[in-house]
Amino acid sequence: MLRTLLKGLAVYRTRTFVPNEIENRQDGPRRSVAALLDMVDTSAEAFPFIAEQLAHMRDAGIELTKETVAIAVQLGENRHRRAKMCLSASPRPVPASIVYYIRRSDLIKIGTTINPQRRFRSLMPDEILAFEPGGYPEELARHTQFSRCRVGRRVEYFHQHPELLEHIARLRERHGPPDPQWPSVETLGAGLPRSRERIVLPEPVSGERVTATEGARMLGIAKSTIYGWAHRQLLPSCGLSGDKGLNLYYVEHLRFLRERHRPWLANIEVGETGSLDSD
Repeated sequence: MLRTLLKGLAVYRTRTFVPNEIENRQDGPRRSVAALLDMVDTSAEAFPFIAEQLAHMRDAGIELTKETVAIAVQLGENRHRRAKMCLSASPRPVPASIVYYIRRSDLIKIGTTINPQRRFRSLMPDEILAFEPGGYPEELARHTQFSRCRVGRRVEYFHQHPELLEHIARLRERHGPPDPQWPSVETLGAGLPRSRERIVLPEPVSGERVTATEGARMLGIAKSTIYGWAHRQLLPSCGLSGDKGLNLYYVEHLRFLRERHRPWLANIEVGETGSLDSD
C-alpha cells in the first residue's frame, strides 16, 4: 500500500492528485487509501522532505497506517524547518541556485548547484538541456516526480522517458535556453575558428599512457579539453586503467594535440573550455 501512496504523491502539484491505479471510476479513490492521501499536502513547502521519509519507510518495509504516515509528515516537516533555520542563520546571503537537467550519454542527470560554471566544468556534460530556479527541496521534488524513470534509488540519473523530456521542453519555454557560456562538450570552444584539416596522430613510441586527469596535470591543460578531443574522436582511447576503469590515452597523442591547438589554448582560461576541430 505504501508503494501505491508514493505513486500517488510522485507528481509535485498544488492540488490533490489521485493516481489511476487507486481510483474507483464510480466512487473515486478507494477508502483505504483516500484518507491517507488527504494527510499529505503536496502543495506544502515541506512536501519533498515528507516524500523522502515515506520512501525511507517503504525501503524499511514499514506498514502504511494513519499513524506511520503522520510520523512521516512530522519528520518531513521537522527536517524542512531545520533546513530553513540553517539558511536563515547564515551570516552571508544565500546565492541563487538552480536545478539543472544535463545529458551524459543516453542518460539525464537532475541536480542542483549555486555555481553552474564550476559544476558543469567538473561534470562536462554532453549537453545542458534546461534549468529552473531551485535548490535541494526542488531537486528532491523532481527526483520524486520522475522516480519511475530513475536508473537507481541512490543516483541522480534518469532514462529519457517522454514525460521527462516534455517537462524539459516546458522548462526551456518558461526559462529560456541554458546560458551558452556554461561549459559542456557541445559548447566547447564556441566562437573559435575551426580547422577542417583531417588530423593524423603520430605513432606512439614510448607507449606511456595516462588518464585525462593525469594528462591535464602533466601538460598544463584543462581536463575538459581532453574530453572534448575524445568526444569528437580526435583522441582515441588506448585502454582502461586497471583500478577505476578510466579511459587511457597515449601521452604522445596528447602532446601532439596540445601543440596543434596552442594558438587556441593560449586565449582560453584553463578549466573553462577547450579548442575544437571539425569531425
